[in-house]
Formats: sequence, C-alpha cells, structure tokens
Amino acid sequence: MSASSSSAANSSSAAAAAAGSDQQAPLLASRQGSGADDGGSGSSDSGPRQPSLAVLLGRAAGRRGPSMLVRETAARELEQRRADWGYSRPVVALDIMWNTAFVLVSVVMLVVTADEHPNTPIRLWICGYAAQCLVHVVLVWIEYRRRSARRVRDEERQQNYNYVNDSEDEEAGVDAALGSTAQSNVTKRCESINTMASFLWWIVGFYWVVSGGDILLAEAPRLYWLAVVFLAFDVFFAIFCVVLACLIGIALCCCLPCIIAILYAVAGQEGASEADLSILPKYKFHILSNGEKTVVGAGKMVPVETTSGYLANDRLLLPEDAECCICLTSYEDGAELHALPCNHHFHSTCIVKWLKMNATCPLCKYNILKGNEQI
Repeated sequence: MSASSSSAANSSSAAAAAAGSDQQAPLLASRQGSGADDGGSGSSDSGPRQPSLAVLLGRAAGRRGPSMLVRETAARELEQRRADWGYSRPVVALDIMWNTAFVLVSVVMLVVTADEHPNTPIRLWICGYAAQCLVHVVLVWIEYRRRSARRVRDEERQQNYNYVNDSEDEEAGVDAALGSTAQSNVTKRCESINTMASFLWWIVGFYWVVSGGDILLAEAPRLYWLAVVFLAFDVFFAIFCVVLACLIGIALCCCLPCIIAILYAVAGQEGASEADLSILPKYKFHILSNGEKTVVGAGKMVPVETTSGYLANDRLLLPEDAECCICLTSYEDGAELHALPCNHHFHSTCIVKWLKMNATCPLCKYNILKGNEQI
C-alpha cells in the first residue's frame, strides 16, 4: 500500500532618519490578505499567518519572527513542489503500477490458496487490503487528470488572453477554479478517509496474524506470509515518511540555503530572470566603528552601482536587523546584500537562488515582477 502535507520587527527607519539617509519600511511590513495557491488543490489562504506551533518552535529555538516566517514560506514552497512532483507522470505511473501489482498478487494468491483454511479471517483482510489499494489507484488517477486538465486550461487561457475580453476571461477563470477546487476537496477528503481506514485495517491485520500464530502458519502458510509482507511494506513506508519529514524539518530550521539550492536544482528557473535581478539595488555592508556609533546601529548598507546604473542611498541597520533571515547569520563587514522593492534585505547569494525559483519576497510575498501584487 502506498504511503499518502507579525509581530513586526521594526527596521532602521528611525535610525536612518537620524542619520540623514532614506526612510526604510519595517522589516515585516504589514501584509494584507494575499492568497497563495497550494499548487495542488487550487485553494488559497488569506495571507501568511504564523501558527501558534511555529511561534512556540521559534521561541524554543531562540529565533525571531522574521526568520521563522521565511521558513514557513519555504515550507509552503517545498510542499507545493512536492505536490507537483508527486503528481508528475512518472511518479503517478509508478504509484499506479505498484498498487495495481498488490491487487493482482492478492487476487492470484486468493485463487491459488483456495485449499488453505486459516484459523483467522486473514483472507478477508487481504481482500480489504486489495480494495484499499484499488481505491487509492482510482483517487490518484482522478487527481492526476484534474491537475492535467487545469494545466491545459491555464495554457489555453494564457494563449487566448489577447483575443478574449478581460472580464469574460477572468469570469471563466474563476468558474473553472471553483469547480477544480471543489473536485480537489472531494478527492482529498476521500483520500484521507482511505488512509485512515488503511491504518485501522493494518491494526486488524496485525492482530489476526499474531493471534493466528503457529496454527495460521501451518494451515495457511501462503496467506500468512502474504499478509506479513503487506504489513511489513506498510511499516517500511511509514518509517520512511516519518524520517523524511523529520529530516526536512531539521533542514528547514538549520540549513535553509541547502533546501533552496535543492529546490532550485530540481525546479529550475521559474521566477526572476538575470535581467530582473540586475536592477535590484545592491549593497555592501560595513560595520560601524566606535567613532561612528553616534546613533544606535550595527552597520550601514553602502550602495553598489548595478548594471542598470541605479545607485541607492545609504541605509543604517539596527543590530537586530543586521542579519540574513534565510541563513540566520549576521552580516559581516563587506558582505554583499540585495534589497528588494519592499525594503527587505538578504545576503545576495541567499536571495538570488530564491528569486530565480520564486520571484516573491520570502517575508512579505511582494512580487518583484508584478509590483504591488502579492501572491
């Protein structure tokens, strides 16, 4: 059986005003309801919210709100990529073949073991197991067809954008999205029910195998070992999923740049291009010397001229803002930084790979390609 998902930290606006530099926005600008497509269900949430669990984890790890927000955004991005990859054609084909093989093996074994007489209803358990595999195959196929149809609709709508009235095109897109969301919710609900039933059925099968003991092994050896193999496969997949989830969680907390690099390598460049990145303001961070610390500040961002010829003003950073929320390291003297239009700043090496994969700010979801539009 296959295994089946602010408090605003103020930036240096006051200090910058005291130093005569341009005024800055808070590190966590107020975010108004922005929807985020989950990449699979077609549903959206009303803006990134920080769950209580994330707050507790952030406090336990000694990390502030901004860095935890970045990790929540990365987790959502990772989940979206996982959903897209999980319903790609090769994975769906492998999943369907795997579960279909379980169904065929079950049917064959039930036929050839007609002369065996187990002392527990293990034959019934194998029938139920095969039925659950078959239901899983049907649900996976339905979801795959739904996603494929949605991709086709999106491509057609993009191609016909210049030939169809904007209001009509938007209305058709909303209707299609609502229908796709409803179908996806039904499929997900059925899959959840099937998963819960599979868990309960596994417990029943384990009990029947154990209670049958040596008598079951002697009277129905082939049915016995078939049930043991099915139970063992389920345990293996469950352990694999738990270990993988733990590793991903640890990596998100301790090594987010590695996750971003892996996502970029797998997904490729789907966000900002080199031309888009070249116009972003670039800075070098300089730590203030003792003589310069007439105002409260850890250092200043000195602009570097970009290929576009644009040169920004100096920016003074408070001590709590002088670190990258992605890699959780403080800015060192001479470090290269990028500032986004929303005034959030990061190490150049950290933010460039993120923007190439997803052209939105990992903190406030400001889209650098679409201006004020937040996704």
